[in-house]
Amino acid sequence: MTLQATVNNPKDFANVTAVYTYVVDPKQVLQGQVGIQTLNAESYSVTFYPSSLLQPGRYQDSFQIRLCKDSNCISEFPGSPMSLRYDFTVTEAVAPLGAAPTMPTQASVHLGAPAPSDVTVQVSGDKLQWTATATAAWLKVRDGVGTGNGSFSVGFVPNGLAVGTYTDNVTISSKDGQSTNVAFSLTVLPTNFLITSGIPTFNAINGADIPAQTLSFELDNQVASPWTASSTANWMIAGPLSGTTPGSMTLQPDPSKGPLASGDYASVITLKSPNVPDKTLSATLTLTKPTLAASTAAITLGGAKGRDFSPQSLSMTLNTGEKNWAWAVSGMPVGVTPSASSGVVNQNGTGITLTANPALLASGSSSHVIHLTAQVNGDALDTPITVNINRDDRKLLASEYGIALSSTPSGAVLSRTIRISDNYGGNVSWAATSSAPWLSVTSSGSTGAGTALMLSANPATLTTNSISYATVTITPADTAVLPVSIRVGLWKGASGAADMVKLPLTYEKLIADKIRPYIYAHDGGSSIDVFNAYSGAKVGTIPGVGAALGAMTPSPDGSTLYVLDTANRSAAILKLDSLTVTGTLPLQNTVGAYTSALAIMPNGVDVLLIGDGTAYRHDGKYLGNTGIAGWSGYVTLSASADSSKVFVQDMGHIPASSDAFDVDYTAVSGGILTIASKASTWYAGGASNGQDIAVTYDGSSVYTASSAPYKCAHLDLVNLTFLGYLPGGDAYPNNIEVTYDGRAICGISGRYSSSDFWVHSPNGALLTGYKVAGYAKALKAQQMVVTADGMIVATLTDDPLLAFVLIGP
Repeated sequence: MTLQATVNNPKDFANVTAVYTYVVDPKQVLQGQVGIQTLNAESYSVTFYPSSLLQPGRYQDSFQIRLCKDSNCISEFPGSPMSLRYDFTVTEAVAPLGAAPTMPTQASVHLGAPAPSDVTVQVSGDKLQWTATATAAWLKVRDGVGTGNGSFSVGFVPNGLAVGTYTDNVTISSKDGQSTNVAFSLTVLPTNFLITSGIPTFNAINGADIPAQTLSFELDNQVASPWTASSTANWMIAGPLSGTTPGSMTLQPDPSKGPLASGDYASVITLKSPNVPDKTLSATLTLTKPTLAASTAAITLGGAKGRDFSPQSLSMTLNTGEKNWAWAVSGMPVGVTPSASSGVVNQNGTGITLTANPALLASGSSSHVIHLTAQVNGDALDTPITVNINRDDRKLLASEYGIALSSTPSGAVLSRTIRISDNYGGNVSWAATSSAPWLSVTSSGSTGAGTALMLSANPATLTTNSISYATVTITPADTAVLPVSIRVGLWKGASGAADMVKLPLTYEKLIADKIRPYIYAHDGGSSIDVFNAYSGAKVGTIPGVGAALGAMTPSPDGSTLYVLDTANRSAAILKLDSLTVTGTLPLQNTVGAYTSALAIMPNGVDVLLIGDGTAYRHDGKYLGNTGIAGWSGYVTLSASADSSKVFVQDMGHIPASSDAFDVDYTAVSGGILTIASKASTWYAGGASNGQDIAVTYDGSSVYTASSAPYKCAHLDLVNLTFLGYLPGGDAYPNNIEVTYDGRAICGISGRYSSSDFWVHSPNGALLTGYKVAGYAKALKAQQMVVTADGMIVATLTDDPLLAFVLIGP
């Protein structure tokens, strides 16, 4: 209760800092506390508070207010106490009405689907009697009457509602006049197909099996309904195409329908049901192009040398799993036959074998592209394979290409045995003929049987003191095989050779002819003198060979002499039948007086080896670096008579080293000289300061001459290990030669020795020694040679001398 008090005499309250108020209420209806608010200097607002212990009912009575100047009310203001009356009614407290839903009141339902769940509403209002009502037909109140705290539920009734959103309130009212609303909304959705599985997506290698996938669906009102389905792509196999929801169908692509190439594809699947919108979805297919893979991108027939025509296999795979597809091969070159030209292939692979018939192939090298193809659905696969064909000329080979025979009172060499082989290693029948009646030969044989070709000369009808020539031609029965020729020269002398002929001539280099009794010598100038070893007579001079001549080497068949020209970095080519220079062969590197050279005929082709590690064909073609060279490029070279093996001894190094190589030539790729290192040794038998090397005609034994120790050494042919020293010998070995029949001749730089060279039997036994040089004079290094018939040794000394020594057959 609040009243306004007015001060009649403000002076009574002048200088008053506090007013103390006390309520005197004997019935204790009012609280003793009074609230006073100053309105102005003369007015106050006074509030009285009923006791909180009062029961409901009406209260009427009077009470006093005392206004005191102190807290103990000893002194009161004028007019205090004052009597006042009160009259008020205390009513019973009433709780407020409240309502709150326990779940969302917004719901949705698909057309035709069951109603959503009821919503529970909690009502609060102690002792209140309440009622819940709804005016909307789509809302149904259940248990909507109650007293005090309670609850009721509201159900949704979507029957008959069209698609759309509906809103309304449920009103809760109490008898004391309170009310509150709870808002509800219902959205009626159209019925649609609902995909309950993933939308099928296919990724596969074209041509491989593609697993099927299932498409599952239902209506979102979950009401069973008939359905049908269709696909826009004939390659998408779908089924079943009708049923009742919920339903499912299987989708499986078949790329053979079309057929489909690799790429991206889509099939539109349409689902239909009465009174339901059509459902369309896209099932995608990604096809990766398959790979027809071959085991190799290139295949070589004929081998590296063009002589190995063993079949070559080629395998292929197709990454289509276990599913087979047809393949074919095309573009096969003439002379090459596949084991199959078509078939089937899958991931497990298949293979073909290519076989070449060398008789149908051109000589040399060629490359062709064959095509492995397969049609996998819409993908055309093409895998190119390079077929390299190497074909060397198939030919007969001879163990020697030049033969020197002789008939003199000093001795005769009138027969030789030659081996004939097939460079393909096959069995080839052959027939041999001689161009001269004085030379008889084995008429026929075969390479497989190892038939020896026997040459036998009858000089009875030949002119004396002259050279007679014959050519032996060995012709294969197979016309696809090239023949081989052997050049034969026979010297018939009326008188025997002197035991020793010494000519006081100065020369730097000399070499022996392969079929004639000739020795070629020069002094480093421009011309070459020709001597008959039997008579010691100079029989000719070849002028204008070069500007500054170096090493000389005859071809194994005795047709050509190659002479290094150290001034012009070239080699002169001399035809020995006419003793004329017919051309020059340019060299890659500068050559000097100590540069060696060796003419060989690997696989029957004239090749010139230079001691600097380069090689040249007879027509000038550079054949590349051979690796046949010493540490400083100063080496001596020797080859077996068939030119298949070359041996090297370095010069002037301590210790001395030797190397062995297998040498071959093939017509593939325009002509290739193949070199294979077979063995290498150094300090064999304590060898130091190497000087010379020689191999027997048949390639069975190797000998070296080194300044130390003071004997020529015998080395193992295969690994060049030291086998022993040749007997005889003295300081310092600087020459080694062998005769056609295997006798080893060891020469030395022995200024005070009893002999200058020693001759040994093929088994290494010492036969005899020979002294050539004068007192305190010696043989020049690498300047001792033996005639091709093995009868005469020619050598240069620093006397100076050119000496011819008869050693006999």
